[in-house]
Amino acid sequence: MYKNADRLALNRLEELVELDAEQERYFLTSFADFQVIHQKAYMPDYVRWLTSLEGNWRSLSQSQLRELGTDIQEHWANLSQSMNDPVTKLLVDLNAQQKEELIAALKKRAEERSKNTGRLERALERFEDILGDLSVQQRKIVEKYFDETEYYRQVWLLYSQKRINKIESLLANDKALTEQERKLLGSYIFNSMQHAPSHILRTRDQWVEKQLQLMLELRETLTSQQQEHVDEYFKKWLGVVNELIQTKL
Repeated sequence: MYKNADRLALNRLEELVELDAEQERYFLTSFADFQVIHQKAYMPDYVRWLTSLEGNWRSLSQSQLRELGTDIQEHWANLSQSMNDPVTKLLVDLNAQQKEELIAALKKRAEERSKNTGRLERALERFEDILGDLSVQQRKIVEKYFDETEYYRQVWLLYSQKRINKIESLLANDKALTEQERKLLGSYIFNSMQHAPSHILRTRDQWVEKQLQLMLELRETLTSQQQEHVDEYFKKWLGVVNELIQTKL
């Protein structure tokens, strides 16, 4: 899948907007250039994080987990910045019909997410992928987390809708975008926190704290079998990432 990530990404993009042959070539070329950088510059970070978690996940404190989370957020900011120019160029160069198609698809997807259908069930499946079968007590802990964080989710959904409106406004601009407008467009596309309002930054930080508390609370309830399951989970993904680093693209 990693060797063919360019085609997979193109397929995902064309779920939102259909590209012509020239646009597809530009996307695939840009993605290939990015993937070479990703493999060499970013994959080692994934090994470092997974190695740290594999050896220390039983004892990491909340502040240590928060520091790791900050490291990962900075990684995403750097990653999205490296994709900013080709992505904004591709979107700005779409014709009027393609831009309408893209915005309509983004709005539809945002509306579907706002309905919250099956969100808890999907989360429980992800936890069981890492921990194994959950006990009744553990399921209640996860359900409680979802109840307590619904406010944050609603704030985030409203912000996402505003981001789509801003993307729409920038793409509808008949004049060539300034450098600052291109940076803004990229930040809205990748949900960069660089230009996010203060209440969104505050909401994200509070939400992260709730996530950390959830992980720590669940950790206290794990059986020996579940702990072994977590060990195997990290071991598996370390093997995957190490193999991807060696993959000839």
